[in-house]
Amino acid sequence: MLETLGQYKILDRVGAGRMGELYRARDTRLGRTVAIRVLAADLVSDPERRERILGCARAAAALSHPNIAALYEIGEDAGRLFLVHEFTAGEPLRRIIGGQPLNPRRAIDLGSQIADALADAHAEDLACGALTAGNIVVTPKGHAKVLDFGLAGATTGASGEQAGGEPGDHRHDIVSLGALLFEMLTGKPFSGTAHGVVPDELGPIVMKALGIGGDGRYESAATLAAELRAVAAVLDVRAAAAAPAAVAAVVRHAPGSSFGWIWLALLAGAIVAAVWYLRS
Repeated sequence: MLETLGQYKILDRVGAGRMGELYRARDTRLGRTVAIRVLAADLVSDPERRERILGCARAAAALSHPNIAALYEIGEDAGRLFLVHEFTAGEPLRRIIGGQPLNPRRAIDLGSQIADALADAHAEDLACGALTAGNIVVTPKGHAKVLDFGLAGATTGASGEQAGGEPGDHRHDIVSLGALLFEMLTGKPFSGTAHGVVPDELGPIVMKALGIGGDGRYESAATLAAELRAVAAVLDVRAAAAAPAAVAAVVRHAPGSSFGWIWLALLAGAIVAAVWYLRS
C-alpha cells in the first residue's frame, strides 16, 4: 500500500472503483484528515481524457455547498494523479437503503438536500453526471454528501438515453435524482415504472423527475427541491395532528393510577421525539 503522496500520509485504503483507488490520509501540513482518490492509470493515460477530467476537477473545486464533499487539491506524485477531497464520515446511502424502503419523511429530507446541491452546481453550469446511492454518504447528523461531484460523469459510460439526457447535463442529474428517490422509497432500483409502488404524495414528484407521464419534466433541481419540501410540510402537519389524537386515546383508556399516567407521559414523549426526528 502507498505510504505517502506529496504532503499526505496514507492511513488506510478505503476502496476502489472505476475512477481509481480511494484512501484516507492525513494532511501533514494542515493536520486534517482527507480522502484521496488516486485516478486509475487508464483514465489519465490518454491526454484528451486526462484534460477533460482535470477540467471537471477544476470546476468542482470551485463549488462550495454543505451537501457536496469539497475538492481541496489536484496533485501529482511519482506519475500518480490524485484528487484530495474533504473526508466525510458516515454511512453510504446504498447501505442505509439496504434493499428496504426508507421512511418517506427521511427520503424527502435526503432528496431535498441532494436537489439543493444539484441546483447550486447547475447555477454554475456544472453537472454531477453520475448520481447514485453509491456516491452519497449520510453523516451521523443526517446530512447527505455527494462524493466525486462532477468527476464520475467524466469517466463513466452511462447511457444518456436511458437517463433522459447526456451524462454531463442537468436533465440527466434530475432524472438520476428521480431514480434515487424511487430507490429510497421502495428499496429497489428503478426498473421502468413508478406507478403503484411509491407513496401517493410522492408519486407525481418521482414520475415527473423521471420524465414519466404527461406532466413534463422538472426544469430545475431547485423546483424539485421546493416540491419535496412542500410534501414534507404536509407530512409534518399530519404527524403533529395525529399526536393529540393518540394521546387522547391513551387518556380515555388509561387506568386511574399513576402507572397509567407514566405510560401516557412516555407515549407523549415518544410522539414528540418522532416528530422532531422526522423534521431534523
